Amino acid sequence: MNRVDTPQPPEAIPAKRDGPSEDVKHLADAEAAVMLIECLMLTLVERGVLTTQQIIGTVEVALSTKRQMVADREHPEIAAVAVGVLTRLSNSLAASKTR
Repeated sequence: MNRVDTPQPPEAIPAKRDGPSEDVKHLADAEAAVMLIECLMLTLVERGVLTTQQIIGTVEVALSTKRQMVADREHPEIAAVAVGVLTRLSNSLAASKTR
């Protein structure tokens, strides 16, 4: 026996969006920004403008700020995720084979 789907009224069918949601767009922007900053940091080191330790020191200042925000309960969930992002960035820079 063949099953025939009953057509749904238009209001029961979720509207399709044109492209990604706003949340996905914001996450993609953030990811692209972090990748771009890391590339720029590595370029500064490769060209001898800054040392790897100077760059990592700058990231450590941002890390300290975000950790304090967590402690102060200032957007703690977002700040805690930012700590993870900055930690990965710092580790990536430390692992790079630049000066």
